[in-house]
Amino acid sequence: MNQRTKRFVLAGGGLTAVAVIVAGVVVLTSGASPLADPPVPTVRPQPGPAAQEFVNWLVRKDAARAAAATDAAGAAEPVLFKTFQGMTATEFHGRLGVVPPPAESATTAVADLDVTWSLPDQTSVKYQTKVELRLVEGKWRVHWAPTVLHPQLAEGQSLAYLPTSGDGALLDRTGAPVAPDLAPQVMGSVRREVGSLTGTPGWQVAVVDPAGVPVTVVQEKKAQAKQTLTVTLDPPVQRAAQAAVDQVEQKAVIVAIEPSSGEIVAVAQNAAASSGGLVAMQGWYEPGSTFKIVTAAAALTAGTATLDTEVECPGKKTIGTRQIVNDGQFDLGTVSLRQAFAASCNTSFSQLAADLPADALPRAASLFGLDADFTIAGVTTNTGKVPPAGTVPERVEAGIGQGKVQTTPFGMALAAATVAKGSIPTPNLIREIPTTGGTGRALPGDVASALRTMMRGVVTGGTATQLAGLGDVRGKTGTAQHGDGTRSHGWFIGYRGDLAFSVVVIDGDTSKVAVGAAAKFLGAI
Repeated sequence: MNQRTKRFVLAGGGLTAVAVIVAGVVVLTSGASPLADPPVPTVRPQPGPAAQEFVNWLVRKDAARAAAATDAAGAAEPVLFKTFQGMTATEFHGRLGVVPPPAESATTAVADLDVTWSLPDQTSVKYQTKVELRLVEGKWRVHWAPTVLHPQLAEGQSLAYLPTSGDGALLDRTGAPVAPDLAPQVMGSVRREVGSLTGTPGWQVAVVDPAGVPVTVVQEKKAQAKQTLTVTLDPPVQRAAQAAVDQVEQKAVIVAIEPSSGEIVAVAQNAAASSGGLVAMQGWYEPGSTFKIVTAAAALTAGTATLDTEVECPGKKTIGTRQIVNDGQFDLGTVSLRQAFAASCNTSFSQLAADLPADALPRAASLFGLDADFTIAGVTTNTGKVPPAGTVPERVEAGIGQGKVQTTPFGMALAAATVAKGSIPTPNLIREIPTTGGTGRALPGDVASALRTMMRGVVTGGTATQLAGLGDVRGKTGTAQHGDGTRSHGWFIGYRGDLAFSVVVIDGDTSKVAVGAAAKFLGAI
């Protein structure tokens, strides 16, 4: 071999040695010439970058691009979108575990994914899931399954962040939040008593179904809740009462109670009355002839009269040192007790009271709760003041609701409710907080029956016939002089079905205004 040939062989051998070394990294094209361009290596794709791309789009909450990194974009995108929507106000963080290079023949790989959702209250939800990858047409893609987002996620489900309020609330009788304009005087008192109902909020991160209903709670923080309270006010009844008093020029109030439960369903005051505070529940007024239900009960209980006992009803009568006059000095002669009650005969009832013992009227008043000291959550109330009448003139005046006798609109609504129920209802304004005080005493059965009959007669043929077309209304009118006797309050108290009420027109001069307001009230409900 000559020197030239020897040199060629050595060079070729050198080239062959280089090719062997490089072959561990690249693959040369078959038949390549040592004088051709350098060979282009074929790099085997790795699953790690594909997994990282998917996680990066999750961090950005980009449902479309994250779905595009999977092998089932059409199925993945709506689930991702709904989860990002459900996890609003949170931030996603994902830390991908090491994805080792798969074997040359492998078409699948799995990576651990540590997930953290940062929540608005600076807390976080952490868990681990797995990301499966598949080699599809020479490219690695995340294999879509709902468990990529959470191990417990199934088809059709998504994740959601669900804040839970710790706040309590004030609800009305219907279960709805109390409207801002509902009985503002009363609700102001209620809110002052119950104080703040703001609690500490909590949250849930949950697997939810397509309707957003939690299926599995992933993690939660319990709210520290305040109590939700139910105010017994009935919006339709309250609105009807408010509309009725708002049409009265003078100060006017209506209080309504459900006899069967004692729940206070309406407390309405017009603007003129409200200038004096919560007078419907606390204001003292002479009850006038509405107090005749107490006088009648005292006489019936004492056995000095029955429904059909005949009593005198002259236009005026001097009893002891007091001269009593009927309205307009009407004279009925001798009539039954029920007729005298229906016509509101002052001379008859003053004489009944004069013939009773000194403590008879206070004892009878207690049967109607007019001496009760209730502690009602949310409101301060008064009922009645009926002192013993030691002299005949005092009893004469007290028998027709004058003199030292005073009651409140609330107290007389309670008296009407007592007749309807047959015993004193325990009044209540907030269902969850029971009322204390009171006795719940029952009227003697014959007394309750007699009063119901007499109160119906007031409407069908007495002083409140304006109400005759409004159903089975039973009640009693009253005109009560006060001060120097030149001014009078107008009253109507009564009940219809399971609704008892009192209407007072302060300085209304006559009961007719109160009866008119009662008609508007009852006609609207």
